[in-house]
Amino acid sequence: MDILLEWLTILVRWAHIMAGISWIGTSFYFNWFDLSSRPPKEPVLKENVRNTLHEVHGGSFYYHEQYWPGSDYKRTLAHSGPAQLTFLTGAALLALIYWYGVSIYLIDPLVYNLSKPGAILLSVGSIAIAYPLYDKLCREVDDDRKVFAVVAIATAVAAFALSQFFGGRAAYLHVGAVLGTIMAANVQFVIIPNHIAMRRQIQAGEKLDTHHGFLAKRRSQHNNYITLPVIFSMLGIHFPLAYSHQYAWIILSLVMLAGVMLRHFRNIQFTSEKKDYRLLAVAAVCGVIAIGLTYIPKPAAQQDPAELTDPVLKDIYELVQQRCATCHSAQPTSEDFTSAPLGFMLDTLAQLRAKANLVYQRTLVTKDMPIGNVTNMTEVERERLRAWLQSIGAGPLPEE
Repeated sequence: MDILLEWLTILVRWAHIMAGISWIGTSFYFNWFDLSSRPPKEPVLKENVRNTLHEVHGGSFYYHEQYWPGSDYKRTLAHSGPAQLTFLTGAALLALIYWYGVSIYLIDPLVYNLSKPGAILLSVGSIAIAYPLYDKLCREVDDDRKVFAVVAIATAVAAFALSQFFGGRAAYLHVGAVLGTIMAANVQFVIIPNHIAMRRQIQAGEKLDTHHGFLAKRRSQHNNYITLPVIFSMLGIHFPLAYSHQYAWIILSLVMLAGVMLRHFRNIQFTSEKKDYRLLAVAAVCGVIAIGLTYIPKPAAQQDPAELTDPVLKDIYELVQQRCATCHSAQPTSEDFTSAPLGFMLDTLAQLRAKANLVYQRTLVTKDMPIGNVTNMTEVERERLRAWLQSIGAGPLPEE
């Protein structure tokens, strides 16, 4: 990857994280405020006050009133920017890493041998189709329990389906991208328009239609429950123990369900000041099952003995087994890893060919593999590996 392009990726990732923190932090704060505020028991300052809240933070005391205004206030602040920036930077990262580097990060020939245009089309399509279906569901079904059940099942199905075409890491990221896009679209197409509609009614001196507020709050609450699953699916791309497992989609589904249960436990606590420990029990069961699944050994791919009759292939195979596969294996022999880093396994020549470009980049360009050169790969061995990788068409960049 060109140095300037790599710097762009770094800066966009930084912006994505900062925007996400701002969005999630603001969302969680207002969810806490909405559920924790109570009907006033003392004189209030505004008209049509619904609830009030006292809090202390950072050395100061604060008093809030939640109300339906009868007149407009010029300095009425909104909080849509972080959501929009999170979506835009996330889309940019997907393009810079997964679409530009499609042959390395998106296509896994050992899972499904997609063409480059086919892989990108599947990536775009899986994300683009989700919100229209979810939005139609929300408009036709008023009971949020039914909406949640359908979304939960659809998410598990999506996790399974994506894992049949992409490697585990890309599948996890795309599940997160699907849910994250739904969240951002809720803000852009439902929450903001309903806020604007209420503001315009006030400015026009019309009676406030509080149904707009209900519609905005409903989608905001959906986002609140989706947040923890999105965070895990995004962070999950760093956990090969989960995403490289043969039951990766089940593990993802269970952990996301646990996240929803934890969120619901807190929301009930905010609303009623009671604790429903049954929700914690469900979350714990999901977690235990997910962890238990990771104890099931991942079967290692078997090398075809016939290939090793070729002296060159035998030499490359033995080199990789000695220098790389101690960590990058379905069953690592290194004491430092319980699963292959990045879910990247080199138990066979077929696996090496499938990720030849990435091996070239990490062992011959950046030379940060083997990590810390812990297996003492020599320059002579690197050059032997380079010659063979180039002979099969591998290079430092996805398109080379």
